[in-house]
Amino acid sequence: MILSAAYLLTVVVVALEIPLATTLQRFREGDVTSRIVSYTAITASAINDDLAALEKPNKALPDPAAAIAQVADFAAARSHARVVIVDAEGNLVYDTAHRTPAGTPYMSGRPEFAEILGRGQGTLPDSRQAPTDPGGPTMQLVTAPVLHNRAVIGAVQGSVPLGELHAGVLRSWIGLGAIGLAVIAVGLVLAWLLARSIARPVERLEGAAEDLGHGDMSARAPVEGPQEVASLSVSFNRMADAMEANLAAQHDFVANASHQLRTPMTGIRLRLEAIQDEGGAAGEQASKAQAELTRLSSLVDDLLALAKATSVGSAGVRTDVAAAASEAVARWFDTAQAHGTDLALGRVAATPVLADPTDLGHVLDNLIENAIRYVPAGGHVTVEAAPDRADAVLVVADDGPGIPAAERERIFERFFRGSTGRTSGPGTGLGLAIVGELVRRWGGDVRLVDAPGARFEVRLPLIAAAESGTAGPKPAARPSGSDGRPRDAGQSEAVEGATRQNAPTPTVS
Repeated sequence: MILSAAYLLTVVVVALEIPLATTLQRFREGDVTSRIVSYTAITASAINDDLAALEKPNKALPDPAAAIAQVADFAAARSHARVVIVDAEGNLVYDTAHRTPAGTPYMSGRPEFAEILGRGQGTLPDSRQAPTDPGGPTMQLVTAPVLHNRAVIGAVQGSVPLGELHAGVLRSWIGLGAIGLAVIAVGLVLAWLLARSIARPVERLEGAAEDLGHGDMSARAPVEGPQEVASLSVSFNRMADAMEANLAAQHDFVANASHQLRTPMTGIRLRLEAIQDEGGAAGEQASKAQAELTRLSSLVDDLLALAKATSVGSAGVRTDVAAAASEAVARWFDTAQAHGTDLALGRVAATPVLADPTDLGHVLDNLIENAIRYVPAGGHVTVEAAPDRADAVLVVADDGPGIPAAERERIFERFFRGSTGRTSGPGTGLGLAIVGELVRRWGGDVRLVDAPGARFEVRLPLIAAAESGTAGPKPAARPSGSDGRPRDAGQSEAVEGATRQNAPTPTVS
C-alpha cells in the first residue's frame, strides 16, 4: 500500500508540477522583460529634453548630465538592470555600471543601437538576447529610442544577465520541488498509518496461525482492524477452537485405545497360552491364533504410532542426528548380529537439528529394522549422518535385494507392502508411512536413492537454518526418491511395541 501510494503521489505531483514549472519559467522571463521594457521606455521619455540639451545647451536646464544620471540610476535600481544611454551618433552618454567612460563610441558590435538610431524616427523598443559587450555573457537586452520633436536623438538600453534570470527560474523550480516532496512525504505518512492499521491485525493473525501450526493450541487472533480482517479473525478463532477440541479428542482416543486395547489382548493371549498347553488340535489352533494376535498387537501399535505422527507435536529441541544415529546402531547391534547382518556406523559428523529426539529415534528404528529384516544373512547395513550445505543428511543403506522399480512410487502409502513385503512374513505396511509423517513434521524430506540394495536419505534443516524460523513442526513435501520413486512401505515394521520398549531414548545433544 505504501509503494502504491508513493507511486500515485509521485505521478500526480510530477504531472502537476512540470506544467506549473514551465508556466512559472515563462512568467518570470516575461516579467523581467516587461519590467526592463517599462523602465527603459520611461527613461527614454524622461531624458529626451535633457539629452537634447547636451547637444544644444539650454539655460532652462542647468545640468542636463546630472538629470540624465539621476533618471538612469533610478530606473536601474527599480528594474535591477544595467542602463546605458547613447546620443544620436552612438557615443556613450551614461552607464549605470560605470564600465565605459562618457563620450566613448558605443555602437561597435552592437547592431541594436544601429537599427534604432539609423531609422531616425520613432520606433518600438527592440528586445533580444545578445552580449552587451563583445565576447561577454549573453544578456536580455531591451533598447528604446529617445525622441525629441519626433526625431531620434539617442537610445536607452536596459540589460539583465540571462544567468541571473535562469538562476531565479531555478530557485522557483527548487521551491516547487520542495513543496512536491513535502506533499509526497505527508501522503506517505498518511499511507503508512493507514497501511499499519490494516497490516497490524493481519500480522497478528499470521502470528496466531503460525503458533497454532507449531502446536500452541491456545493461540488465538485478536479481533481488531477493518471489518473484513476482524471477521477473518473471528472465523480463525472458531476454527482454532474446533481444532483444539478435535485434537484433544484424538489425544484422548490414542491414550484410551492404547490402554483399552492392550488389556483385552493380554487376557486373550493368556487364555490362548492355557489352551496351547493342553495340546492336541485345540492347542495347535491356539498357537495359530496367538500368532494372529501378535500381528494384531503390532498393527494396533503401528496405528497408534501413525496417529501420533500425524498430530501436531510439541516444540522441538536441539538434537544431534549423529548422536542419535550412534545410539540407534548400538541399540540394534545385537538384533543385527542374531540375524546374521553386519550393522555398522559409517561417516558421522555433528549435525544439530531442531526436532523431537523421540521422533528422530522412531525414524532410525524403523529404517534400521527394515534393513535388517530384508537383508539376507551375511548382508551389510550402514548408518551415516553428516551435514550437506543447509541440511543434515541421515542415511540408512543396505546391500539387500532392493525395491522393484514398479513399486517405488507407492512405498510410502499406508498398508502397501509390495511383493517383497508380502513374501517376507507378517507386517503392517505402516512403517515407512510413519517415517514420512515424522520427517515431514520437522520440515524434512525422506527419499529412496538409486543404489545397489536400498538407500534411504533423510534430510532435515540444520539448526542454523531452523533457528531463523519458529521452533516447531513445519510442513514439507511428500517424501520420494531422487528419481521420483520412494521405497516400499512393506519393508518397514513398526517398533512402537516390544522393540522400542527395551530401547533407550536418543540423547539430546
